[in-house]
Amino acid sequence: MSSSRVGLRLAACLLNISEARRKYIVENIAKAALLDKNGKKHPQVSVLNIFSDQDYNRSVITTAASVDKLGSSVLAACLEAFQAIDMEVQEGIHPCLGAVDLVPIYPLSGVTVEE
Repeated sequence: MSSSRVGLRLAACLLNISEARRKYIVENIAKAALLDKNGKKHPQVSVLNIFSDQDYNRSVITTAASVDKLGSSVLAACLEAFQAIDMEVQEGIHPCLGAVDLVPIYPLSGVTVEE
């Protein structure tokens, strides 16, 4: 199923990571979502928003991408988070399960929840 307006099948991911106090780490994780294996920018991936809460020491990185690119984009961001966030020293008032806590994906256009 494709969108009649733009022909793209789009979805979004609100990646929850256990870091907010070191902005450069959050930005590097967001940048990882934008790059392909060769270090070039995915033309079909965008970071829409980064929300960071200092007290919780958590950030939500919202990315949108074509369905075909979203999985590899989110995986790249998760791998960067796992490498950059040391859970042995992580502190915050929000309980966390790991460097990446939650990976919700939402349909935006031309794709269903089931897909």
